[in-house]
Amino acid sequence: MNAYLEKAYNTKQLTSELTNQDSRFYFIYQDEQLAGYLKLNILTAQSEEMPDNYMEVERVYFKTAYQHLGLGTKMFEFAEEQAEKLSKDNIWLGVWEFNYPAQKFYQKMGFERFSEHKFVMGDSVQTDFLMKKNLRVEK
Repeated sequence: MNAYLEKAYNTKQLTSELTNQDSRFYFIYQDEQLAGYLKLNILTAQSEEMPDNYMEVERVYFKTAYQHLGLGTKMFEFAEEQAEKLSKDNIWLGVWEFNYPAQKFYQKMGFERFSEHKFVMGDSVQTDFLMKKNLRVEK
């Protein structure tokens, strides 16, 4: 875990992500306190090669005190709004195969599993399920 964190969240990596025009970061506040953040990727910033009409939700993180307050739902609704503004038809994400609560939440939000990929966490190779939501489906 530490090896992954050092690789994914070092200053050089974060600077690269923050300056990438195809990545967008958003922060959510609750009672004037930072509660969490969202990272969206389009085009070549996506962690997997996807068609141009796809947008990736790469990170959705909340501080523990702000989990289970409905903020995740708001964050995903916001992500959908951003996808609409960018003329994206699908949003997608990766979720660890054993993170059942997250998978259930994503399914509740309308996501369906469509593939999987390997995710390296330090020395461990894990399987992530890829899930997507088609935003053009009749509601």
